[in-house]
Amino acid sequence: MSYEELGKDGQIRLLTAEVESSLQKFVPAAVPTDCSTQDDDVQAQQERNTTREGILVRRGQIWGDLDTRKNQRRVVVEFVKSGRARVRAHYGTRRSTISVSRMHKHSTGFRLVEPGELKYGVRATAPDERTESR
Repeated sequence: MSYEELGKDGQIRLLTAEVESSLQKFVPAAVPTDCSTQDDDVQAQQERNTTREGILVRRGQIWGDLDTRKNQRRVVVEFVKSGRARVRAHYGTRRSTISVSRMHKHSTGFRLVEPGELKYGVRATAPDERTESR
């Protein structure tokens, strides 16, 4: 609100000026930010979090370990930052950190698991049947 909208009451203007001056003591002046540097940071993060095949690694993705010694290990990405992915076992609580550079199709790498490959179990009843609940 501008002072003219409040009327010609000097008390209101004085109170507003006092509040503004007291706030300046506690609130630092706004520092103008350069949007281009923020955009550069975001772009650099995306480049670090992208695999050789061009897949952007994101939270919630399921990756399969291609190392034959791991017996079809699958991991879920919890978060990705600076080219490192924090993952946990697909059906478990074991956590580890892997480099995004390892997420490529090679014998020691990882591959992105397609949703159709996942087998969460077979439905016990037909969709039109009802089960008794206790």
